[in-house]
Amino acid sequence: LPLKDNIRASTVSKTWHEACLSVRIPDKPPWLIYFSKTEESSCELYDPSMQKRYYLSFPELSGSRVCHSNEGWLLMYNPNSFQLFFFSPFTHDRIPLPPLWMAYDQRMAFSCAPTSSTCLLFTVTNVTLDNITVKTCYPNAEEWNTFVFKNQLPVSTFEQIVFSNGVFYCLTNTGHLSIFDPSSDSWDVLLSGPPLEHHGSNGCFMTQHQGEIFLIYMYAHMNPTVLRLDHTSCEWTERKTLGGLTIYASGLCSETRAEQKQPRNCLCLPVFHGFKRTCIYYKVDEESVVSLKWKKSDPYANIWIMPPLNPILNQLL
Repeated sequence: LPLKDNIRASTVSKTWHEACLSVRIPDKPPWLIYFSKTEESSCELYDPSMQKRYYLSFPELSGSRVCHSNEGWLLMYNPNSFQLFFFSPFTHDRIPLPPLWMAYDQRMAFSCAPTSSTCLLFTVTNVTLDNITVKTCYPNAEEWNTFVFKNQLPVSTFEQIVFSNGVFYCLTNTGHLSIFDPSSDSWDVLLSGPPLEHHGSNGCFMTQHQGEIFLIYMYAHMNPTVLRLDHTSCEWTERKTLGGLTIYASGLCSETRAEQKQPRNCLCLPVFHGFKRTCIYYKVDEESVVSLKWKKSDPYANIWIMPPLNPILNQLL
């Protein structure tokens, strides 16, 4: 059972409580990985739950920038060689991909760990008045698969891509939402208009949890707006609570967890306090003003990553 349902089931009786505890796997909070601008091969890992930091060096990442994160793996891109590859910072494993020229603001996503036979990498490579071009490939593939679809949206850039329910959800900077279905290689416009008046926002995050899609618009002088996609009506609905979830947000991809401990119903944001990199929590149901401390930063500066299940970091330090 998902963690939330496991906790509910544990209240039925003493027997159920013991059974639920024996198989309960809590959602482990992700860690934030920062990439140094001055030392290209240096990274800082930050565990917000324990407020601990780890400093690692990856010479093999020199000249590369991060594009996405999923299940403890990073997708890296070298703009000089156009080389893409999967990288695990905890094992130093590397999985190659076919080279691809990428625009600086181009977004990518992959469905699951590249060690899985079902892993698929996806990106939107070109948008014109007439067509939208997308590309996909599998780990260790020799070439990309290219698909061209008729464009039914204004010319814009895709700034958020999330894999959920077997499809890739693609959000433009104008708030339009489309989906790419790998099972049928099809492209459909889900929402042809922006979810709400979001002019004045200085950033947005999109994430998923157990099939539910969440969208957060950030502002400089007001509280964030949290929305959830209604799959029945295909409309965004505003949320005043996250139902116990915590959303760990970053520009390239965000993580969502069902926390057992406080804080819950929170948006966790990476921030800089002087020279110190840390996180702040915004309580959605309390509409706190802590979000005003957040400022939009370079999306390639940090990203959330799933930590290893076993405490192996001592071997890496």
